[in-house]
Amino acid sequence: MLRKTRSFVLYPEYFEKKLSKKDGRRVPRSKAVEGCNLSKIAYACKHLELNYKIEKDKQYSKNWWESEGRVVIDPEGITNKTELIRRVANIARKLKKVEKPTQKKTKGKPKQQRK
Repeated sequence: MLRKTRSFVLYPEYFEKKLSKKDGRRVPRSKAVEGCNLSKIAYACKHLELNYKIEKDKQYSKNWWESEGRVVIDPEGITNKTELIRRVANIARKLKKVEKPTQKKTKGKPKQQRK
């Protein structure tokens, strides 16, 4: 059998500020991200010029009912996973929002123009 190439896997739960270390957070709360998602991790990987692939159909084992997927990273230029997690956390923490823009919500009924 051919052996798969080695890669690093990152889940958003590793960086989630509201989770405890027991629940899967791998960075200190001071470096954790509130509302971490795949897009923030992907943006950080892109900023670090890493080769990555997003797998949305995978779940984190400790949080399988809410998990949104994972990011698989090619290990070129990375010595270990701890260093990778620290570098991604530093960039993801600085991001305000990397999400799809939402439409502005208006209160009440939309105003109609008079003729």
